[in-house]
Amino acid sequence: MKKLLLILMICLPLTGMAKDKKDNSDPKYLAGAITMTDGRVTFKKQIKTPGLSQTDIYNQLLEWAKKRFTPEGKLNSFVAYTDEEKGEIAVSAEEYIVFSSSALSLDRTRIYYQFLIYAQDGLCNIEMTRIRYWYDEARDGGEKYTAEEWITDDMALNRKQTKLAPICGKFRRETIDLKDQLFQQVADALGQKLLDNNASPTQPIAQATPQATPISATGELKEVNIERIPSNLNELTAQGRITLTAENGETIDIKSESWNGFGKMFNKDVAYILIDQSRIAATALMEQSNTYTVSFYFNQNSQPAIVITCKKAMAQKMTAEELKSLNQNVDTSKQYTMYIGEITKTEIR
Repeated sequence: MKKLLLILMICLPLTGMAKDKKDNSDPKYLAGAITMTDGRVTFKKQIKTPGLSQTDIYNQLLEWAKKRFTPEGKLNSFVAYTDEEKGEIAVSAEEYIVFSSSALSLDRTRIYYQFLIYAQDGLCNIEMTRIRYWYDEARDGGEKYTAEEWITDDMALNRKQTKLAPICGKFRRETIDLKDQLFQQVADALGQKLLDNNASPTQPIAQATPQATPISATGELKEVNIERIPSNLNELTAQGRITLTAENGETIDIKSESWNGFGKMFNKDVAYILIDQSRIAATALMEQSNTYTVSFYFNQNSQPAIVITCKKAMAQKMTAEELKSLNQNVDTSKQYTMYIGEITKTEIR
């Protein structure tokens, strides 16, 4: 079998090799990247979702799967099986992987696979398995391979296992990339469900109370419980400003609509920041920082009255529809990213 496959490798079009200029030595694609279950190439991932029930997860991912896997032309992807009681969803997928494309040539393969979802309370397991390919179908019917005979270490890596092989390697690389994309899409869908379930950023959970700490324009910052922070910070800073400070000390001003309040996620207090992606400095600051602070200045005071310190927990790109449901004042013609930060300290002056 291996001799036959090696002959096929030699006979395959060399155009695919010449145009495939991606990094073939990235450790992401080398030894250990392919996992097997019962002799079959299978990629698995477990996503913990505290606060979401089996029904929540099942419904959210069924909706995602029905949108993601639909028939298109000659390709027939669809949700093949569902069991709401067990929280199980099975997808039969067929799509193209494009290795290279130009005006004169198109190097691609069909990929077939099963995508399996197992929902439980607070937990989701996903699998990509039964992977096979139909390559160069327009040339005398093409060639068909299974993942087990085509993208494993002995076929898709060089002898030293330091680089991807010329032909099989591109199948391995693009399959791993597709797997990563699918797993990330599931995580994003569940992250959005957590946002919907736990707290709408336009409805902060921290409410001002009669015991709220008095806010002063002078004095030292004192650490307080989050319950002591007023919920109407946007109103309080209407005549002032809000700043965002990175862990390296860089500080920029942000608009009042960027502050979207407090919430709960994974049973932890979090703060929501909405950043217009066209604001390069603000986007770069958030992307490069693991921790950051949001400071609120009232009136024309030179010192912040309230400082919220956060550890970045999640970034979620928002569609126009999602934005409109969260904040009616947001310009939906722009693209935004919602940053969710675990609150580590709250201070009031």
